[in-house]
Amino acid sequence: MHPARPLVTLKCKLGELDALCHLRSTRDAHVRLMIELLDSAKPGGMLLPALVRAAVSVADLRRTLWLDTTWLTAASPLAGQPGGVFEYLDDMIESALLEELGLMADGLPGLVPVIAGGASDEVLRRVRLLVEHRERDLVIRFRRALPASELVNRIRSIMRLTGTRIGHVHAVLDVGFIEEVRTAQVVAVAEAAAAVHDVLGPGSATLLAGSIPAARTTYATTTRDRPEVFLWSEVCRRVGMIGYGDYGVTHPVPRSGENARSPYPYLCYTVPRRTVVLRRRIEKGDVPAERFADLAEELVEREDFAGPDFSWGDHELTLCRPRGGHTAGSVSRWVSMATSHHLEHVSRRTPGNL
Repeated sequence: MHPARPLVTLKCKLGELDALCHLRSTRDAHVRLMIELLDSAKPGGMLLPALVRAAVSVADLRRTLWLDTTWLTAASPLAGQPGGVFEYLDDMIESALLEELGLMADGLPGLVPVIAGGASDEVLRRVRLLVEHRERDLVIRFRRALPASELVNRIRSIMRLTGTRIGHVHAVLDVGFIEEVRTAQVVAVAEAAAAVHDVLGPGSATLLAGSIPAARTTYATTTRDRPEVFLWSEVCRRVGMIGYGDYGVTHPVPRSGENARSPYPYLCYTVPRRTVVLRRRIEKGDVPAERFADLAEELVEREDFAGPDFSWGDHELTLCRPRGGHTAGSVSRWVSMATSHHLEHVSRRTPGNL
């Protein structure tokens, strides 16, 4: 089964958003893109303008970002916006689309809302207003396993309360971080996928999982399996068509704090069924960009490097080598290049080398 329209879930951070501005073909634009909003996104900051730029960039390829608010806490400055987060961001993105694309933006919604399976009636009411303003899809994200009957009842209730209909509703079955595939997990996800198929139709469910660890513990270059690919393959074998989804090149759970990412140069580089993890230590007096240049040199010389023409990120990596002409000394730049490569990877690979 080919992973048609794969889903990549990204954090609302500068590196990930920058990568979306460099999609350079209609092929990688076919990847569904879900952006997880975090409390660090706030009016007057750098992240919301970057989010709007990314939304406009993918809209130019006739795509709409899926925006997920389930990580936002009561302390988020977005949580108190009149009309709610979705309406606030939809207005912001829609205005930018009209300014940048003019008539080309006609009929394209600013965002696709992603809600939790247990969303409150107030959230569902606001989503209904959004759908009435401009027709759009709705994504329901389930983070815990539910009995099939309860799953179906919840989906039907959400559709009724939001005014959405079959063909415009997508379910994401999110199993989060996994290190290995367990038979019980395969069975549970397959049963949930079958229930979603029954109520919404084939192709309406996506399995989302990720295996990037929360912390890097070594400076040696390592290669890790991607069990999310094997899990997806096993579920497909049982139920047929189900979409593939992952968390790109980051851990599924966001770390707290705006500067939670390691300052040490690192890269998670996706290859068929595995991830190459490279990292460099920063000693006193070292320049991060120079250490990243050494890392890029090692990666580009590997047999599993995809080549400079594979994606914008791969091209940048070749230029970041010593004497390559470009430098990258920040976490956001490292993540941007790795994310760009990952998006292209999942867009063109077949199941045998995903």
